[in-house]
Amino acid sequence: MAFVTRKFVFISILLSTSFFAQALENIQVRFATDANYYPFEFLTKDKKIAGFDIDIASAICAEMKMTCSFEHHRFDGLLLTLPFGRYDAVIAALDITSERLDKVDFSDSYYKVPPVFVSKEQLQTPFSLSGKLIGVQANTSNQNYLIKSAPENSYIVPYFSSKAALQDLQRQKIDVVFADFEVVNNFLSKQIEQEQPLVISRTESVFVEQFSKGYGIAVKKGNDDLRLRLNEGLKLIVENGTYKQIYDQYFPQN
Repeated sequence: MAFVTRKFVFISILLSTSFFAQALENIQVRFATDANYYPFEFLTKDKKIAGFDIDIASAICAEMKMTCSFEHHRFDGLLLTLPFGRYDAVIAALDITSERLDKVDFSDSYYKVPPVFVSKEQLQTPFSLSGKLIGVQANTSNQNYLIKSAPENSYIVPYFSSKAALQDLQRQKIDVVFADFEVVNNFLSKQIEQEQPLVISRTESVFVEQFSKGYGIAVKKGNDDLRLRLNEGLKLIVENGTYKQIYDQYFPQN
């Protein structure tokens, strides 16, 4: 029997003292994101960028008296925009991994939940990835993790989005999907009764224990001023309860 354990570790803030005790000069911060990852970032009906990540970044900006804007950009090129100064920061459900830290710097983590495997197998059936077609969003840390850890006789099938992979899983074109918990949870909540239900078959806790430090905001290498401002703002919204209000708005079931 496969048991699912939800271990939610909100965030760890490393700054113990206030670095910005005095009033800060207002600065403009241009954020890049990929607005195709509900509920973290998405486009509203009137084409505005919204989502958990956007609200967290906006709250940080308000605390730190920064004027922030958000623009959509393809996910696979997001981090490439930072070295050339096209954007100042990237927030897009980005896992803090050693590979990415070679290219950019990150704020402290603002979200840390293990990704999950989803399948059509019943929970009482032993779950295995051996010989399976595993759907995953392309060019993500989830895909990189599978490349390193999936069984050699399994097959990794990249998709434009996790939603597309989950839809193919429903059509039985693949055997399993590996995706972030909240994305999966939102998709599962919209299943209709006549469908053969998808189930979370395994929570990959080792992902956040060894591979990722959680989601972070990326900035250009060496941009310590902005990175520290983001960290201080994150610390403040955790302390004053704003973070919890935003979290509960998007993830009330947790």
